[in-house]
This record gives sequence, C-alpha cells and structure tokens, in this order.
Amino acid sequence: MVYKPYVKAAALFHRKLSLVHKTRGEIAVAELKMWKVQASDAYPKGVKYSMFLVNRETGEILIGFDNHRPKGPHLHVEGREVPYPYRGISGLVEDSWRYVRKKGFEL
Repeated sequence: MVYKPYVKAAALFHRKLSLVHKTRGEIAVAELKMWKVQASDAYPKGVKYSMFLVNRETGEILIGFDNHRPKGPHLHVEGREVPYPYRGISGLVEDSWRYVRKKGFEL
C-alpha cells in the first residue's frame, strides 16, 4: 500500500441512548459511533466504528461491535470476542439494533 499522510477522522454518526429491558426493568446504555477515516490496511473500508450496549448498574458489556486495530471487525458477546462480517454502515446499524432487541431492550 502506498503511504498517505495521516488524515484526521471525521465523525459520521454518534448516538447514545438509555434503554429499558422490556421485562426486567434493567437500564442499559447503547452508544454507536462511526468515523470516516483514511482507507488503510487496518480500515480497508475507510470506516472506524464502535457500538456497545452496557448494563448501567453493573458495567457489564451485553453486546459490542468494533473494528479497532489490530483485531479488525469483531463482536463482543457473552464475555468473548468473535469475528464480525462487516457489511457496510447500514448493515452495522441494523445488526446493532437487532442484537439490542435480542437482548430484550427496547428502542
């Protein structure tokens, strides 16, 4: 890859919400952030992202998506990390909210 000078990340999207579990009444915080970055080996699509759903009382990560280097796209679920098949920004947003609902939280 040809060296390109560093370019700052530009915010594409940021949303932070408090959500309530539909049966247990627990509160969790969902935060989704995306940045446009220069395409590189670490970020071939030119997008850096982070989405986490965290239990507000315990700090437990209930679900998380991110693509920081050197790991690339992966999912945090049930205390482990697994590869995540990134399908673009709209796919990430859809997957994120689908997992939030699957965990029992309402948007």
